[in-house]
Amino acid sequence: MLTTSVLIPSYKRPERLAVCLRSLEDQVVPPNEVIVVWQSDDRTTLDAAEFFRKTAPFPVHVVYCPVAGIVPAENVALSHASGDVLLLLDDDAAVHPSWLECHLRHYADPNVGAVGAPTRNFDLDGRPFPVREPKHIGRLTWYGRMIGNLFDLPEKWSARLPAEVDHLPANNMSVRRSAFEIFEEALKPYWQTFECDACLQVKSRGYRILLDFSNTVSHYPTNPIFRQTRDGDLALMVFHPAYNHALVLAKHCRGMQRGVCLLYLLAIGSVASPGVVGFVAAFLRYGNIRRELRIFRETIRWRLTGWSAGSRLRVSAPARMMLLQHAK
Repeated sequence: MLTTSVLIPSYKRPERLAVCLRSLEDQVVPPNEVIVVWQSDDRTTLDAAEFFRKTAPFPVHVVYCPVAGIVPAENVALSHASGDVLLLLDDDAAVHPSWLECHLRHYADPNVGAVGAPTRNFDLDGRPFPVREPKHIGRLTWYGRMIGNLFDLPEKWSARLPAEVDHLPANNMSVRRSAFEIFEEALKPYWQTFECDACLQVKSRGYRILLDFSNTVSHYPTNPIFRQTRDGDLALMVFHPAYNHALVLAKHCRGMQRGVCLLYLLAIGSVASPGVVGFVAAFLRYGNIRRELRIFRETIRWRLTGWSAGSRLRVSAPARMMLLQHAK
């Protein structure tokens, strides 16, 4: 039987982490190990994880990442994980008793390399976010548009059969350890699209990626960077996501598709991280032409820098794989 490792990076949310860990105690199929990563100077998370470890019904490893960030922390967890299947879970999420079992059953098919499921978001007072009924879910189009829509889906959709997708939500996904290399540390904080990069690694090895509509987790997000506004840190909310999107596309696209994807990024983009068309839409939504022009110019600069970085990674990928195989 395949073994499992649950990876939980946690940062300055000890109360939510405690809820998350307690939800794992009730699993019908318990994990073989849980790895909690505390980061930087956040000793409150260390204390919460150690308190749970002493009474947990399964092995809990509490490990340290000196840099605060989701991708560095995931890779520290990865370096300590022994499972055949790795399950990624946010510290502000809670799972139902069959969560791990539902993930694991899909790996009976040796062609499945990654599995994910939706998240249901709630305010901290328990109110659910509005339900969404998107037409497209978990897709990466041939021209480079990333379509998520992996959260707040209707409850009736849980009866749907699993669907094959291109990428998954990082707070409710699992991956076959032999199907990918490492989480991409060349991305910028807040490391948007790192899960898409991992899924593209899986697909490049010939594996399928499945979305299981029946295995939803409850999520209590507090990070404001995912709100589509012009308030707050524009680097984290706009420029870094633009860089990361370009890096992932440049790293994984091949042949003539590379030119098409770069054109899409520069000419279209999105309201949040605009290209030419996105800039017009952003101005119509937010107003303030001078601010939107500055955001547009900076977004284009970050996209081009990310594209260059991803192109270098694409060239170096075979060498990195040879080093990894040699290390094994």
